[in-house]
Amino acid sequence: MRSAFLSLTAIVMVVFLIIPSSALDCSSNEYNVTVTDVYSDLETCDITLHSSENVSGLELDMVLKHDGTVLDSRTFTIDSITPDSDITKAFRWNTDDKSDGRYTVTSSISKDGCTIYENTYNFVNGRQTLPRITVDDLVPNSQGFSVMITPQQAVVVDVEYMLIDGSNVIYSGTEKKVPVSTLPLEVSKDWNVLLENNKKYSARVKVKLYSPSVSYIALTEDFVAHDDVYISDTYEDDVGASATIYGLSQVPFTGSVRFIVSKQIGNITTPVESATQKSPVILNGKDETVETIWKERLPEGMYMLVIEVIGNEGNILDVEESVIESSYQPVVNQTNTTTSQTSNQSPGFILPGALATIGIAALISGRKREH
Repeated sequence: MRSAFLSLTAIVMVVFLIIPSSALDCSSNEYNVTVTDVYSDLETCDITLHSSENVSGLELDMVLKHDGTVLDSRTFTIDSITPDSDITKAFRWNTDDKSDGRYTVTSSISKDGCTIYENTYNFVNGRQTLPRITVDDLVPNSQGFSVMITPQQAVVVDVEYMLIDGSNVIYSGTEKKVPVSTLPLEVSKDWNVLLENNKKYSARVKVKLYSPSVSYIALTEDFVAHDDVYISDTYEDDVGASATIYGLSQVPFTGSVRFIVSKQIGNITTPVESATQKSPVILNGKDETVETIWKERLPEGMYMLVIEVIGNEGNILDVEESVIESSYQPVVNQTNTTTSQTSNQSPGFILPGALATIGIAALISGRKREH
């Protein structure tokens, strides 16, 4: 009896020991999610994940170490990855360690507490050979970005660029085999996604060199997106005016255009006309023409015209001033004048006519008596 009890107790203990272990045990082959690209320095890092299937509920952990000491770490939640697609995360490290030496970045992907992929990336800070190029002046805005590449030697590079919202790369592209010979080269690209007004974004550029060995130079700069347009053309006369508005931002412009006509007499400027017209939506590289007609045609004289472009939040984005020279002379209404003149002249015309008629009648009567 005692022996049977001990055997049952041993079985129960084995079961309890096995259950927790089985619950946390997961095969890395169960989900085909891998890291296809990673780059890091002491300032920034970007990592690209690829999945051959639909996977949701992933967690990405990034750890920066130096000499076995953890300097910083980041954790990102990935809601889902669709089959045969990539997701790129980009972020800044927060560390004061700038010492020379070898650094390690460990990336691990887990699902439901189980690690399904792990990768290690190493880089060296300091003691590097002089680069064949320098990458300077990364300037991003709501339209796109520009970056200057200055050669120390003739070289062919790849230029990869990213638009980052938080830690999510929402737009990216690569210019391959860009020759940089003797003069500084400016590389500029426009964003192809819509941006939100007054929202902070980051632009990231990585320049890849192939010789003497594969290496990268990376820059990241922040910017705040704003709507932006300018007046590219105008037309004005005594009947109305128009303004052609050209877009300079991927923030949709939904503002308006205000036309103000005034006339100066001596030192006094008097408003004559004012009209505000809603603009169609305008994006970067597009234009629209906004028109207005004056309530009354401007009579002969010289007028000043101010055209203002009003942004999404009521701020003035552009102003253009011009002059309207009108030669229009309003036609005077002749109907009442003619009637008045006819009435005044009628008595003068009636009296001579009546006298002539009486004279002719007397002459005819006298001749009849002679016969």
